Amino acid sequence: MTSQKVWLGFARTGGRLYLDLDELHPGIDLMGSGADDVAAVLAFACREAGLKVLVLDLNGRASGKISGYFESRGFGYFLYDAMRLEQKASFHAELAASAYTMALNLSFEQEGFLNSAIQSIALEEGVASPASLTDQLNLAGEFRGHTADELKGKLGALKSLNLTGEAEVVEKMMEKCSLALFASAESQQAAEVAMMLFLSKVLALGASGVALPDVLIINEANRVFSNLPLTRHSNRLLIALLSSRMGRIFSSEATYGLDHHFLETAPVRILSSAICNEASEGRSPVGGLHSPQHFPHSSTVTSALILTPNMFLLHDSARGLEEVFVPRWFEVSSTIPETQEPPQKDDRQLVKQILEIASSYSDATRASIVSYLSLENSREEVERAIDRLQSQGYVMVVGTDVKRDSPLRSVRLTKSGYDLMRSLGD
Repeated sequence: MTSQKVWLGFARTGGRLYLDLDELHPGIDLMGSGADDVAAVLAFACREAGLKVLVLDLNGRASGKISGYFESRGFGYFLYDAMRLEQKASFHAELAASAYTMALNLSFEQEGFLNSAIQSIALEEGVASPASLTDQLNLAGEFRGHTADELKGKLGALKSLNLTGEAEVVEKMMEKCSLALFASAESQQAAEVAMMLFLSKVLALGASGVALPDVLIINEANRVFSNLPLTRHSNRLLIALLSSRMGRIFSSEATYGLDHHFLETAPVRILSSAICNEASEGRSPVGGLHSPQHFPHSSTVTSALILTPNMFLLHDSARGLEEVFVPRWFEVSSTIPETQEPPQKDDRQLVKQILEIASSYSDATRASIVSYLSLENSREEVERAIDRLQSQGYVMVVGTDVKRDSPLRSVRLTKSGYDLMRSLGD
């Protein structure tokens, strides 16, 4: 890390307001109207200070301001790599299960189903896509009942998450200041799942020894950190994030219904003028946000001042510090992020070979097909082709009734797979 400080804005009492690097870890919460704009300011300022910054942009607002300063990619560029279970595959599988669970609001039992299914995929270093997970859950005798059917239905709603993009691009994005854009997903839920899977990949790479970014910024984080009536899952991914070496910044313009994990895991908060003004008047517009457990030492700054709309309050509970400030200005620079994968070479012959092997050998597994075809093709191309065929419904993984500790999971053609094989043979 650099020794420079992060220039946030101008203090009410005069002069520039800086953040020390240790204030970025374990984290900062930005809340209220204008929080996403302050997140963009922090992203620019951290980059200016020489830090490696990774921005996960759920709603596209950060991209509209800072994409020109960062290597900016749409989720179609890196989604395939985010789902690949390679580095620390078993650990990554746990994080991916937690990612699906948090984004889809699943129960602890459904998280257990997912973890079991993804661990099976991890054994072959496969891809934790919704299609491959559905195949695993459909294996005879393993997952039945209403809970499993509900889970399959939620995964079925994510068919828009096609396996697009290149392999090994997430690690490349971690090497420099990067912005990952998810706003182009077909639904908000798909964007949230894609974002959480990307984050699980980052943490898995970090656990395998890859250098993590200095700072992680997530805007509109309330979409995945919303308050639930009961604790229904393990929050394994959040625990891994808070245990990592990354400084983290969560931004939420919507302050109602935030999960207590969002509110209680950051000693530093930056609050909008609207929140401060309503709190100073004795009102609590955000469902208990200003209760004593959240602000045990309210100072005269917030009680005596009425802030103008361009002002924010920095509240550092660890140091007992409060400072009113105006965010700094910077010149907006935006580009159109690259959203699609580069053109792929024609792999119809490879696809035909995969389909023919799967149709001819009942015990053909993913690993055996990859091993055989890698003699004449690159391993990555073969794996990618199998993953794409499975995602598009041409092949599926089925369990075979064999007496062994780890039942064989073979690749079989679906009806559309046979139709595709015949069309390629013409």
